[in-house]
Amino acid sequence: MAQSAIYVVNNSIQDVAAGGIINLGTIIRRFGRNLNLSGNGIQVAGEGYYDINVSVTVSPSTEGEVTITAYKDGVAIPGAMATETAAAAGDYISLSLVGLIREACYCCESLSSLTFVLSGLNASVTNIAVVVKKL
Repeated sequence: MAQSAIYVVNNSIQDVAAGGIINLGTIIRRFGRNLNLSGNGIQVAGEGYYDINVSVTVSPSTEGEVTITAYKDGVAIPGAMATETAAAAGDYISLSLVGLIREACYCCESLSSLTFVLSGLNASVTNIAVVVKKL
């Protein structure tokens, strides 16, 4: 089993509509061949378990709840979500989430995409940092 890890960051301000995918920015560190940045997602290739850690800072356009959810191939990863409530528009909220996924490969090379979706309110995402490690 080969070791792989990726660390991606986007600290540019991006306006994201509720239901929108957050742009992950650029690769800061990458090791191995199982993980890569592809568009707004992290490409996962190869059988095994992958640990996901995400930190996001948002500033919602109005008061209310903001949620960040991790998705694998368009399906929410169970429990890999974080929700916070903004008391007022423009408040800065920090959200963190963790998850563990399994990439199954029985007879061929598998390939999946991890994305992170903002829901609840429109918001400015001021920072997102994602670490994914193959265990």
